[in-house]
Amino acid sequence: MKRVVKLFFAVSFALTLTLTGCGGGSRQNPTQATGTMVTLQTGDAANDQIVKFELTISSITLTGASGTANTSNLLGAPAEVEFTHEAGTFEPLSVSKVPPGTYSGATLTVSNPEVVAIIGGTPTELTAALSSTTVNVSFSPNVTIGSAPMFLNFDLDLANSVTISGTSATISPKFNVNTSTVAPDENNENDDNGEIEDVHGKVTNITAPNFTIQTNSTIITFATNSSTRFEEGISQLSDLKSGDIVEVDGVTQPDGSKLATKVERDENENGEEVEGIISALDNPLTKITIVHQEDSTGSSSSPVTVDIAVNSSTVYSVRSDKLNITAPPFDAAHIGKGQRIEADAGNNTSPLLTTQVKLREQALIGTVAASPAPTTSGFTLNVSPTSAFATLSGATTVPVTFASGANLEMTPVVGATIRVRGLVFVNGTAYSMIAVRDDDNH
Repeated sequence: MKRVVKLFFAVSFALTLTLTGCGGGSRQNPTQATGTMVTLQTGDAANDQIVKFELTISSITLTGASGTANTSNLLGAPAEVEFTHEAGTFEPLSVSKVPPGTYSGATLTVSNPEVVAIIGGTPTELTAALSSTTVNVSFSPNVTIGSAPMFLNFDLDLANSVTISGTSATISPKFNVNTSTVAPDENNENDDNGEIEDVHGKVTNITAPNFTIQTNSTIITFATNSSTRFEEGISQLSDLKSGDIVEVDGVTQPDGSKLATKVERDENENGEEVEGIISALDNPLTKITIVHQEDSTGSSSSPVTVDIAVNSSTVYSVRSDKLNITAPPFDAAHIGKGQRIEADAGNNTSPLLTTQVKLREQALIGTVAASPAPTTSGFTLNVSPTSAFATLSGATTVPVTFASGANLEMTPVVGATIRVRGLVFVNGTAYSMIAVRDDDNH
């Protein structure tokens, strides 16, 4: 049975805005050496005007209570987290050891925020005002760590954390935090209690049947077994090479270790991968401009936008296995501003000459339209005309169809504010979404 403890806290801090990339340096194991395996994860309740919000988290320690000592740093190295793309899901920040006991809070050390919003139709880096590099969090009720592996999820409430005025942003972050144990059935794991989806990283070690990747925030070791699927030119673990850029889906096993269910090689060690929201397209299509969210370079600075070159050899792909439904077309004739994509290139020249463009999941927020009448199969979403998505795409209504097996945290009701996460498709000027989950954006 999943145990969830929710808390809400507000913090504020001030720093000078500096450009940061999604990469970090080489990573190491967290400094806390003993205890129960705890996966720290991050997520985001989105602000619909913001297309990128990144923050460097240098350390996380837990404050002991009732005789429990404080922990050491639970991070192996500073982690640069881009929260916006995580809206509606959680991603691993660190797999750490936490001594069993009772904890009353956490202390985070943060720095280097980066905020990008769509201002007047243009992706604009905002000047951010924050007040402290130390974030003190009080747990209410206290969190108890036992002997069973568990998850500690930090969900940034960006929707209520940032006030935008012109090209400036006042930031007073608010978080929802929940803990959960590993789901008893791997097939029914969600992202908050064991499921791992679309985790990207560079292979750093291969010791069969395991391999290790370095993501933008942590290092993760995955086991493989006879059921692990290998795709995109690889058919077995021995086809992987150190330095390869991979995308991994997986589950958490009862002992807290990670098992890869799918491994896909995006590029070799000389390639590059970049993800973000499409902000411009030329016609005929030879170049796509995206608002930079993440990449595989490990650079300490990132641009606001990235140009991607495409040609007749570029392959367009969709994760249709996850949808369990026939997907609309996604190709050079069915691509539009406001969609979130990943571009894979075999080089790191500028502009990147893309070998493959993948449609990626994103979150949209709006209200449930009255017509057609909403059902658990789908509804029409009215999005704010001032949102980043509407400003880029020109669309203020988006028909939403739920994929088979979608995780519905709330039932669509006319007039209700709702967040949906899934794949956005476009045909001419008409946009639609196949959603894999919904919730209330909290």
